[in-house]
Amino acid sequence: MINYSVSLIIYNIYFNFMVPYVSDPANQLRLNMSDAQIKELNNMLVDWNNAYNAYIFPGTYGKLTTAQVNELFLTCKKYSDGMKQQLKGNPSIKLLTADYLFIAIHENVKPRTSIPKPTQEAGVTLKLASHLNNEYHAFDIANPTKGGKPVDVKRIKIKLLVLKADAPFPTLDMLEDWDNVGSMNFDIPFSLSQVGMIAYVAVCFSNDSGDGEYSAIIVSPII
Repeated sequence: MINYSVSLIIYNIYFNFMVPYVSDPANQLRLNMSDAQIKELNNMLVDWNNAYNAYIFPGTYGKLTTAQVNELFLTCKKYSDGMKQQLKGNPSIKLLTADYLFIAIHENVKPRTSIPKPTQEAGVTLKLASHLNNEYHAFDIANPTKGGKPVDVKRIKIKLLVLKADAPFPTLDMLEDWDNVGSMNFDIPFSLSQVGMIAYVAVCFSNDSGDGEYSAIIVSPII
């Protein structure tokens, strides 16, 4: 059985919807995106689809190394994350509902008085460390055997920091936002240059009213 990365599968769906959406001339103009940005995104999409197709189909699996796919994923993700911050931080752009959907921008909403932000204490554990990919499981410390998300939890927010093995243990404020996921199970791909380093991961439960407290930081090897 081929062990595919769920993160790559989800990103592939996102990237193939997002790039055509922002490339539409009307959306490009409204979102104030330059021709150079659109060209870069479309070039990335071509490279991504070529690599992902070689990665995902069993007949061609292995012709492109995991390191190559992960490296391209990290490059594309960094670019698209920066684009999202650019759009969200530009006060002259009025984002539409479709923008939040297709570009996957997390909308800042007013706290919902009827549903408070999560109070459950989150935990996270390493399920499996495989070559260039670690699988994790988030859980409610008060009910660790429950498989699904706790009541009123909408998403799991992930923070990540990769450091050399001999680096001092980091504090939570040193970790960077990595992703928001809807499942208690998630994976993180790594690049070949990060082999031998340490991934520090923390999570919190979140909903539209706000974020709960972050978990303790766990240490996981990158192999």
